[in-house]
Amino acid sequence: MDDSGGFGAAPPPPPPPSAGGGGQIAPKGVGDVYTTAWELYKTNASKLFTIVAIVVVPLSLLSALLTYVVLAGSKETTVILGEEVTVTTRSFGLTLLGSLLAAAIAIIISALLQAAIIRGAALASVGDPLDVEASYRYGFRRFGSVILVSLLVGLAVGIGLILLIIPGLILLVMFAVAIPALVVEDRRGTDAMSRSWNLVKGHFWHVVGVIVVGWLISVVVGLVFGAIGAAIGDLWVLRWIFDVIAQILIAPFIALVTVVLYIDLRARSEALTGDALRTELASNA
Repeated sequence: MDDSGGFGAAPPPPPPPSAGGGGQIAPKGVGDVYTTAWELYKTNASKLFTIVAIVVVPLSLLSALLTYVVLAGSKETTVILGEEVTVTTRSFGLTLLGSLLAAAIAIIISALLQAAIIRGAALASVGDPLDVEASYRYGFRRFGSVILVSLLVGLAVGIGLILLIIPGLILLVMFAVAIPALVVEDRRGTDAMSRSWNLVKGHFWHVVGVIVVGWLISVVVGLVFGAIGAAIGDLWVLRWIFDVIAQILIAPFIALVTVVLYIDLRARSEALTGDALRTELASNA
C-alpha cells in the first residue's frame, strides 16, 4: 500500500543470479550452459581470439612446415590397374620423427591454450575483464601442471578405451572438469582429477549432454573449414590457414563451455557464489 492508502505498483523482481554477478549462481541445464557460453563468447571474442592466435598460428605453422615440407618425403608415380597414381614415400624413421614432433607441438599448444583460455574464460564468467598478457603469464606458470594432468587423464581414458571402450568413455566424462579445477582452484595432479570426479558424480548424464553437444559443434566446424580449404586448392598452406581459422573460432567457445560446466557443477553441489569464484581466481593468479 502506498502513502495515499492505495496499492502502488509491485517492485520489480530481483535479477536472476548468474556467474557474472556476486550472488549465488543458479544451476543450468545443457541449453543454458551453451547460451551462457555463447554470450560470454560474443562479449569477449576479440581477446579470446587473440589468446588462441598467439599460440596456434606460429606453432601450428611450424608443425605444418615439418609435416608437409621438411619431412614430406618424395613423390613417385606408379601404375595401378592401368592408371598412373602419384604416391608419397618416406622412410620409417622420417615418419616416426615427424609424428613425434607433431605430437610434441600439439601437446604444447593444448597445454598453453588450456591454461590461458580457461583462466580468461573463468574471468569472463564473473564479469571481469580479460587481460591477454596476464592470461599467458598464468598459462606459462601452470604449463607443467596442465601437461601432467592432461597426460594422466589421457592415460586413464586410453586404458579405459582399450578395456571394451565403455570404461574409457565413463572416465572421459568423470574427468571432464579436471583442468578447470587446476586452473581455478590450483589443484594439482591427481587432486584435480579427484575434484572433477567428485563434482561430476551425481550429474553424469548432465555432463554427457554438454560434452556430446560440444563434440558435435567441434566436428561440424572442423568439417566445414576443412572442406573449404580442400575446395580452394591442394596446397598445404591453404589447409593450414583454414585449420587455424577453425581452431581460433572454436577453441575459446569450447573453453567457455568447459568453464561454465565446471561452475555449474559447483553451483549444484556447493551453492557457489560469483564473489567466492572471483576471490579464488584472484588468490590463485
